[in-house]
Amino acid sequence: MQAVVNEGLLHRDLGLGDTWHAPLPNGYQIMMIDVTDQGWVYNPKTQHSDSSIGEREDAVAGVRKVQVTGRYILGGADSKSFEHLGQENDQVDSYFLLDTQTGKRTQFQSYDAMQSRALEMNIKVSLEPINSVYGRFRFSWFDVFAGLLFCIPPLLGLFLLVVRVLRLRRTRSIPVLV
Repeated sequence: MQAVVNEGLLHRDLGLGDTWHAPLPNGYQIMMIDVTDQGWVYNPKTQHSDSSIGEREDAVAGVRKVQVTGRYILGGADSKSFEHLGQENDQVDSYFLLDTQTGKRTQFQSYDAMQSRALEMNIKVSLEPINSVYGRFRFSWFDVFAGLLFCIPPLLGLFLLVVRVLRLRRTRSIPVLV
């Protein structure tokens, strides 16, 4: 049930496996495969398949640093992310500003250029590692509910068992007068 609701309704990963994805508040998605130090930011509505992400103006690969601010997604990407796969580095050689309402991406060659453009738009740049942003948007009310459903029945059963054992001990310790 948890898997069906998270994947089918909430568009989040199951919490198992080697693909992690979560919706961002502007209709976009964040996804990482095999590693948690780089991934994709993309619009799932413009992709042709759920199983692969195509390079488009509204999809960025090799993302290592991300910030979601209103309708904008800012970030830093590694153009050679596949060569660096699994190397646990934070190589960033390009930056982007993605307008989620228009689907337009602006590329920058330096952090300073992106920061300058963001400041013109009254956005204070505060990029975070992609896995931190994923963690913030992955978990929802449903995960808390599923966790409670997983824990409460065994705890309730243990509580009832302890109460029953205590009652049995109390009835056996009462001396019977003849």
